[in-house]
Amino acid sequence: MASHKALDIILLILALLLSLFVIASITQLISGGDILQTFTQITAQTINIIFAITIVMIIVVLVLENSSPVHTLAWIMVLIFIPVVGFIFYLFFGRNWRKIKLFNRKAMQDTEALNMLAERHPLLSSNFLEQGLEHKLHRLLKNNSKAILTIHNEIELIHDTTMAFDAICAGIESARHYVFLEYFAIAADSTGQYLKNLLIKKAKAGIEIRFIYDDIACWRLPHSFKNELREAGVKFVPFMPVWIPLLNSRMNYRNHRKLVIVDGAKAYLGGLNIGDKYLGKDPYYGHWRDSLAIIEGESVLSLLAIFIADWYFVSKERLFDPQSLDRYTSTDQCRNIEHISPVQVVASGPDTHHANIMQLYFSAIANADHLIRINTPYLILNDALLMALKTAAISGVKVQIILPSKVDHWIVFWGSRSYFQELLEVGVEIYEYMRGFMHAKILIVDEEILGLGTANMDLRSFNHNFELMALAYDDSLVDKASKAFDEDLTYSRQINLEEFEKRNLLQRSKESLCRLFSPLL
Repeated sequence: MASHKALDIILLILALLLSLFVIASITQLISGGDILQTFTQITAQTINIIFAITIVMIIVVLVLENSSPVHTLAWIMVLIFIPVVGFIFYLFFGRNWRKIKLFNRKAMQDTEALNMLAERHPLLSSNFLEQGLEHKLHRLLKNNSKAILTIHNEIELIHDTTMAFDAICAGIESARHYVFLEYFAIAADSTGQYLKNLLIKKAKAGIEIRFIYDDIACWRLPHSFKNELREAGVKFVPFMPVWIPLLNSRMNYRNHRKLVIVDGAKAYLGGLNIGDKYLGKDPYYGHWRDSLAIIEGESVLSLLAIFIADWYFVSKERLFDPQSLDRYTSTDQCRNIEHISPVQVVASGPDTHHANIMQLYFSAIANADHLIRINTPYLILNDALLMALKTAAISGVKVQIILPSKVDHWIVFWGSRSYFQELLEVGVEIYEYMRGFMHAKILIVDEEILGLGTANMDLRSFNHNFELMALAYDDSLVDKASKAFDEDLTYSRQINLEEFEKRNLLQRSKESLCRLFSPLL
């Protein structure tokens, strides 16, 4: 913490000296004289010295953070060999915010909201052992993220995005008290306009609407779109707004969650953003493959607690006092669910002390008995996850991964492919989805566990983004997800190791170059 404060002071001094240098240069140009030349030269030399000190200070901070050696050495090499560009990149993407005070406060608020909700709803304290369903993942998530296990839930899985969006809109239409929404990306196209008009209609009818949107992902969202919602009474609030993007490193830490809660009775969780592209209307992407979980039962309360904590973080409006909690949980959402479907809701982000969802993936893969199936748009791995996948495959576990065949983001697409050969060599089955674009985030382990939510299998989701994932210990639900995975395989092309080894030098170079940047993401 102290090292970050020292770095901030150095950066402030550097900024002041740069300003001084600019002023001196402009003055010299205007005067046309040589009087200020010496002063300008001294200023420039001073800036070089301070800049060098800053680079050294950053390297010291990187070493003291005790991050992975690969991550640390990658940043040091960037700073040494491309100092100016590397310095700028470090300001935006390199600093470790996991223990910064801002996020520490949010973590405490998240815990407070969850604890208060659990105290007022003892049904959330159900003992996993009483159900005879002991599992290591339950203990892990209970300890690393205080994820409460809920027992009585009903979950419907939807894999068609048009049907998913229609279901969300139908849920909003049915709201009698409130609708809470949290989204990463919103487009002002026909899909976005439809949702906006629906929310305006409900707000004018007296329904309480609270909506958290990610500021960076919604940069292109017109002010008129936002104003129409706010003027209708929708509380439409940005997550961590960045007023001066090029001078604010917080832009690297984004809210990637996609969540809708209606009256505390239903929750909609998945990877689907709001826009025409996500409903398969973009000619380039074509069919958009994503997944949505419609959740009823006790786990809706866990999602509600997370939203309430996020709302306080973005608005400073406290909704987790006893009176508010009674109002938001007064419906009969939990009393009529008799079906047993154990679920843990896991939140992860730079506000958590552990990389909760990454630990979930690692533990699930490492403890798999015979089958691992993964849908993900990106595959950027650290050494631990890579070793876990390879070890599982070598141990005889069948590992199947479906990724997109189309480029979405250039660096992560080619960076993902850089892992293919060593995974293929140990027997991991890798498939490219040919029907359109694969955007689902699904983890299936054996016939026991289903993970679904917003986190991609990449280091950005695991380390930098605020993410959500529901982990279900339900054989029948896993069976439904597996059937959808089987259907995905029919639209996918398996990558053959011998053919992949024949790829040309340009492809290999792109993979290697993008992989170099993967520890910095």
